[in-house]
Amino acid sequence: MKHTVENTLAQLGAITTLILEPCMISQAGIAGTGARLAGIEAGRGLVIALSRTMTSAAATVMPEESAGALVRQLGRWAQDNPDTWRSAVEEICAQDVALTITVNHEMLDDPREPPAGLWRAFGIECWARIPAQTPDEITRSLISVASPALALALNGLLEQDEGTELTSFDPLPEGAVSTVKVNRYERNPINRLRCISHYGAKCWVCGLDFGELYGPAAAGFIEVHHRIPVSAMGPGYLVDPIRDLVPLCSNCHSAAHRRNPPYQPSEIRELLRLPPKLPSLPAIL
Repeated sequence: MKHTVENTLAQLGAITTLILEPCMISQAGIAGTGARLAGIEAGRGLVIALSRTMTSAAATVMPEESAGALVRQLGRWAQDNPDTWRSAVEEICAQDVALTITVNHEMLDDPREPPAGLWRAFGIECWARIPAQTPDEITRSLISVASPALALALNGLLEQDEGTELTSFDPLPEGAVSTVKVNRYERNPINRLRCISHYGAKCWVCGLDFGELYGPAAAGFIEVHHRIPVSAMGPGYLVDPIRDLVPLCSNCHSAAHRRNPPYQPSEIRELLRLPPKLPSLPAIL
């Protein structure tokens, strides 16, 4: 299990661009394996617990013991952005993943509706019945439940208000381009995670999976292409990770930008003489 957890965390790190530190996590007095977000003071961040049986996989994201500021921040964000919260929850349920959310130690009857009031604690558990035997199958199953759980928890925590304690995750302004760090659209962990969680960590055009081709060292790596050029988005544009983004391998991504405006992924498939792909990508606005 230790080896598969390490592989899972490495691939989640490649998908999200976040660093996850392995740690032991205690739930109901039972110690288990998991990870915490690096770059946040110990005790004030988030942890994700991973577990497997012969037939299922589960992941639970929860705050550390002194992470009250994060809990309140997620609660405020969910209440201020109910449509985005609801969309993220429905996205998870569409992936055949069972979702359980607790707020202040009470299970939500309808996780699509964020409860009002002050949040003091939360837990986000994703569970799926996925038989797995080989280490690769176990790793894939853990990623399939860890990705959506982590994405939902981070939604409100990476869109930070002024004065937040998560200074290591301060994003660049929408549309900003920097030569020091890649712009926010390209590396926003939530946008990447929701996109890749939906489409998978392989090229939508040609199907290349870096992990299958190069082995564990490249597992989880994929580039994310913006179907609408960043320059055309402008300040305040709200990226839809499913509509506006798509995972592409380095070659197909480079080919897409050989034209201005870029080729759409379906057009690149035509260049490769590949048949139309179903289901097709959502229409862009």
